[in-house]
Amino acid sequence: MKKIYLLIVIFCATLVPKCLSDERTPFCDVCACLNQTLTNPDVDCSSKIVSSILFDAKLWFNKDKNKTYDISSLNLQSIDLGILNDTFPDSNLRKLDLSNNAIRFIADGAFANLEEMEELILSNNRLQTIGPDVFRGLRLDGYDYPLKALTTLRLDNNEIHTLNPDVFQHIDREIKILSLAHNPFKVFDQQTVIAITSVVTLEELDLSYTQLKELPQYFLHTPQYLKKLDLSGNLLTAIPETLEDAHVLEELIMNNNTIVNLTQETGFPIVKTLKRLHLCNMPVLEEIGQHSMSGLENLEELYISENIALSTVHYGTLVRLDVENPVWPRIKKLIISNNKLTHLNSTFLAKWDYLTELDIRGNPWTCECENQWMIDELMPLYVGLNVAQAKEIKCAAPIEMEHQTLYDIYQMKSVMRCLDLYGNRPEKDGAILIGILIGILIGIPLVLFILYSYQRNWYGIFDHSPAAYSRQFYRAPSLGDDGRL
Repeated sequence: MKKIYLLIVIFCATLVPKCLSDERTPFCDVCACLNQTLTNPDVDCSSKIVSSILFDAKLWFNKDKNKTYDISSLNLQSIDLGILNDTFPDSNLRKLDLSNNAIRFIADGAFANLEEMEELILSNNRLQTIGPDVFRGLRLDGYDYPLKALTTLRLDNNEIHTLNPDVFQHIDREIKILSLAHNPFKVFDQQTVIAITSVVTLEELDLSYTQLKELPQYFLHTPQYLKKLDLSGNLLTAIPETLEDAHVLEELIMNNNTIVNLTQETGFPIVKTLKRLHLCNMPVLEEIGQHSMSGLENLEELYISENIALSTVHYGTLVRLDVENPVWPRIKKLIISNNKLTHLNSTFLAKWDYLTELDIRGNPWTCECENQWMIDELMPLYVGLNVAQAKEIKCAAPIEMEHQTLYDIYQMKSVMRCLDLYGNRPEKDGAILIGILIGILIGIPLVLFILYSYQRNWYGIFDHSPAAYSRQFYRAPSLGDDGRL
């Protein structure tokens, strides 16, 4: 019985490769298939010379089975396509990567047969313009030519200065993620605004490194489902006012912009839905002032790190007044690492024990009494969240405490000293006290010596008696060289 079972297993094993070879796309013969044992592979043709046979029907259609080959994803990076004049054959692939191909032109309807495609990547090409029918799909009753499955479109790192207002007309009810990053827009003209805001289903928009100095007024009023906005690496000098028009915005990334100071007047407008805010790698950011974030009443995650000039974060940055009562957002993640902060007020957050993640490393903290609360209140919480990080928080001043950590001070239950009312530095006190002591040690013997000399009338210097006075008149005259007076 066991022998019969073994023969059946061997027989089936010999048939499986044959079956799989009939089902698997011929792309696997010229490219790498990452899951070759399956009939729905991820095909990697990057850097392969396949551009000449790319549109050959034999790679896409199985005549024996009278059906298209199943392909999960197709990577066509770096095959130097240049111009896409052909239409991709019918396929059920879900992801197509055409990045790094120096593509300058795409024909209308080039992707029309890819009805199951969910993600299209056109990054790192040389596109300057995109026609209004490039993303046209097949005709659908009641709705003209949609690419009905496409939800992610990446157009980053091209040479786009402006968009045709109808460029997304066939996918404007499908796209959820759109990336236009690293394109030299500089400003958004009216047709570009129309193109972007026409995508009514948009949830994530990446406008990073597009050389923008501002966002147009009411730009965020139309995208009603936008949850994530990336404005990193632009030339913004103030917080865009159109943020107050956002409907459901949850995450805002403002990294690497040219904002110097955030104040109540120049800070964030009221954005009640915002939960995550990123203000990192801001090269000229110096101060985050009082009430500059008070409009973010539901903020949960705050990332302020790698800001080399940031020396002040006001204790009232987040607080707002609600019927004259101060109210803070319930922050769960606070990352304020690698800035230039020396002090942090305990009232920056109302409840530090709400935190599930904390990082204050890389700041030149001053270990004196103004930061004593960090030893007494913050360190116990920090140790509970991440003891390894807690041990890395170092003192930068005063000099005598430079090699100590806040964790060491916490373990020793020490009380840090305070600066005096005039701001004198404690590290200079020792030299001053030694100087005073030396002066006293030298001065006292000298004064005693002078007093003793005065009492003893040494050398007549201090002799004021009548006899001493008379001797000044009767002192013997001195003789000259010839012996005469």
